[in-house]
Amino acid sequence: MGLSRPRTLRCVLQEMKATLTPAAQAYLNRALREGAPRPPSTPGPSDLSIGPLPRRSQQTPHAFTVSRLHEPQPVSFQIAPWKYLYTLTLHTLHAHTLVSCPDTKWRDLLPPLEGEQPRWASLYSTLVPRSVGDISWRLLHGAVSTGVFLTRFTPIPDTCPFCNMRETLAHVYLECARLQPLFRLLMNILLCFWLHFSPHLFIYTLPIYGPTKSQDLLVNLLLALAKTAIYKTREGRLANEASCDCRSIFRSSVHSRIQAEFLWAASTDSLNAFEERWALSEVLCSVTPSGSLHLTL
Repeated sequence: MGLSRPRTLRCVLQEMKATLTPAAQAYLNRALREGAPRPPSTPGPSDLSIGPLPRRSQQTPHAFTVSRLHEPQPVSFQIAPWKYLYTLTLHTLHAHTLVSCPDTKWRDLLPPLEGEQPRWASLYSTLVPRSVGDISWRLLHGAVSTGVFLTRFTPIPDTCPFCNMRETLAHVYLECARLQPLFRLLMNILLCFWLHFSPHLFIYTLPIYGPTKSQDLLVNLLLALAKTAIYKTREGRLANEASCDCRSIFRSSVHSRIQAEFLWAASTDSLNAFEERWALSEVLCSVTPSGSLHLTL
């Protein structure tokens, strides 16, 4: 079934066994004990369907709950995908906790605009490395360390290591004065793509549409690298490292990625594909007639 954890498989089998009739359970126990195949004339158990059961929770459901028990539809257990079984098991075991949790911590800190919602599918793509996408995913969930959070468990101050303001989640990634040079750079870049930079776009990312897919993927990569630069420079300041300029780290990350992609494209004679993906409107880079790379960021 594609399950890698025996604990998940054990929970699924226990749930399945509980739905069997006494006759089916007796047959199953006998077959497992004797190890004999079922005779053709012996009717076996009927096809099993697996799906969420309606449950009443003492917790008040959140309007945008993270629980997915209202989404899965019953499917045949024999052909159920492993992701379906994993999601169903996980959200069933933690149903009472998840039902009252919002899908993102930012709904209170930065309420989405009308028609806007977290775009989880845009966090990962062929351009965004897994480690970079993970930081964006953690940020959207609010699962990143801040002084206000850590001070509840450790004897450290709850102030920002850069400006001594109270270090909340919004302060680290939106409000700290050190972020302004980075945000101005992002604003200038997005204006070249006819996009307006805003806190909502930075946190919730850009939806990917067919006609502008290449541009949307590139913009989401830039936003993800900017979040990673903020995250790494904060960790660096706490570790007393010298380089903590998030704007410089961001530019270096973009340059390194473009140069690596260019060398690969040049070695595989695919510079046209490189230009279509990375040299859009020559905002970040361009390829000269002689075939060399020119960085414009």
